[in-house]
Amino acid sequence: MGRKGWAWLIVGVLFASLIVILITKSDSLMSGDVMGGKQKWNEQTVQGKGTDKVVQLFVEGAITEKSGSFSSALNAGSYITQLDQARKDKDVKAVVIRVNSPGGEVVASDEIHSKIVELKESGKPVIVSMGSMAASGGYYISAPADYIFANPATLTGSLGVIFSIANYEKAAEWLGYKENTITSGAYKDIASPLREMKPEEREIFQKLVDESYQQFVTVIEKGRKLPRETVLKLADGRIYSGQQAKALGLIDAFGTMEAATAYASEKTGIANPKVVRYVKEPSLSDLFSGAMMHSASPAAQVLQEVLPEVSIGPRLMYLFKY
Repeated sequence: MGRKGWAWLIVGVLFASLIVILITKSDSLMSGDVMGGKQKWNEQTVQGKGTDKVVQLFVEGAITEKSGSFSSALNAGSYITQLDQARKDKDVKAVVIRVNSPGGEVVASDEIHSKIVELKESGKPVIVSMGSMAASGGYYISAPADYIFANPATLTGSLGVIFSIANYEKAAEWLGYKENTITSGAYKDIASPLREMKPEEREIFQKLVDESYQQFVTVIEKGRKLPRETVLKLADGRIYSGQQAKALGLIDAFGTMEAATAYASEKTGIANPKVVRYVKEPSLSDLFSGAMMHSASPAAQVLQEVLPEVSIGPRLMYLFKY
């Protein structure tokens, strides 16, 4: 390729980048600020008529602050706008949340949990229907519900915190890679993957994990109205089946999402409510992002699945790692 060809190629790339930026900005202005709670969701009627509504919301995939952290993830900011919309809509009498998630980031899970508590405090019952999995952060956001349904085979529990830090020291040595690090303090490179963790560094991280763990225990204690001593025995990180969870008081009954919706109707005293779901028309930026994800190399996708820390970095997680 000659000099003129390279010039045209660079101009083309810059032009395409400009279009992507403009599309993203335009979609942002049209849909509103997601984190600011301004996003408006369309309603899709599932069944029933009238003005009194029961809203069905869905927690699918890992819970994160941004969807790109995992290949399949729930954007906490976007989901919070759904909870806010249900809370502010005077015609919404109850909310059913279908949870099918292994959990996710501590902060994202806690922000959703706080919004669910806020929704309950507004006087609207919240009923949870657990799917195949509602573990760790998935249980964290379920705990404040008025009633929890699950399948006997649902995987739940994994009550606890995990903080993973990759170590590539041996791989770096094999590749002959070295890194010179200049820090302003003894712990500035505390999470470096190119060396073994020091005992004092492990102690620092353990304190962070312990703090988040105690917070998790408190959430279950308050939400399920269980003695703290009981919760501490249950919250050792193990996974429970739905059948085991019911015997331990972590869920209330076996049933499908339809059973949860019927219970919500009964709870509100409405014989035949309009059952709705929130949907969003796909934007140009959504379509572009989807195309970009599909165009990612198989190796990159596998790496993200096997070693998510590569793409999102170490962080506190309410996550069942399987």
